[in-house]
Amino acid sequence: MRRPFRPLTRVRRHERRSAVPLLLLVAFFACASPSTVPPAHHGERIVALAPSITEIVYALGAGSRLVGVCAQCDYPEAARAVARVGGYLAPSVEAVLGTEPDLVLAVPSPGNRETVRALERTGRRVLVVQDRTLGDLWDAIRAIADALGEPAAGEALATSIRARLDEVRGRVRALPTRRVLLVVGHSPLIVAGGGTLQDELLSVAGGANVAADVGAAWPQISLELVVARAPEVIVDAAMGTEQGGRDLFAALHTVPAVREGRIIPVRERGALDELFRAGPRVSDAAAALAEAIHPEAFPGTTS
Repeated sequence: MRRPFRPLTRVRRHERRSAVPLLLLVAFFACASPSTVPPAHHGERIVALAPSITEIVYALGAGSRLVGVCAQCDYPEAARAVARVGGYLAPSVEAVLGTEPDLVLAVPSPGNRETVRALERTGRRVLVVQDRTLGDLWDAIRAIADALGEPAAGEALATSIRARLDEVRGRVRALPTRRVLLVVGHSPLIVAGGGTLQDELLSVAGGANVAADVGAAWPQISLELVVARAPEVIVDAAMGTEQGGRDLFAALHTVPAVREGRIIPVRERGALDELFRAGPRVSDAAAALAEAIHPEAFPGTTS
């Protein structure tokens, strides 16, 4: 599971610069704009340093251009056959350069900052996109599609994801909003706060995040706060066992979610990765959350 991170303070996109005299450079840019660059110059050999980016590249129809991915890139199945260039938190500069990429795609993480900077210093083209919210997802799709020379595919992909999210919203729109606690760690108890992708997906799914105002994206909270906020549904997206999650809250008899047996493990719905990746499958995560929060909207399934 992806863990919270501190984003980089800025996004940089560097391209190789040739030793062409200044006058020739001026003449070149006077005659051409980025939109006129032939597609062959757009990311023909790509390295993706995050699972969400790899999924976006495949969804844009450019998976065949990937020559390197991080160790956690496991979707779609074809991604498993691409060369590994280190982990999401610790990519290898040497492994990346060994693939001879002309475009490296990354998201901010505490571990990859120096790797990204080192790659920029080599003159490789590097594009860093944010991945914390749905707004970040739309911007990332657009930026990556432009970098690949596929802007139309980017617009089509964003439109299709939005449409699927709207389908989830429509399914629960007439139902009462339910108070939800989204757990991402058992010991200590870490939950999804406000301003996160997960908070937004809860809203799409007809839930109200009871920890949205706690003051951090991934706050550590006490069981006393759980009692005070009285969630009607607890969605367990932690890496621990299902029983571990149930045991954690077992003594909180006044909490509606505990009293009514509404502690729902996300992994039961096969949407754990989707919930933590700002990628094309966020609508699957929203649907899984909607089913956990409003099982009555999904007849024929079990909660």
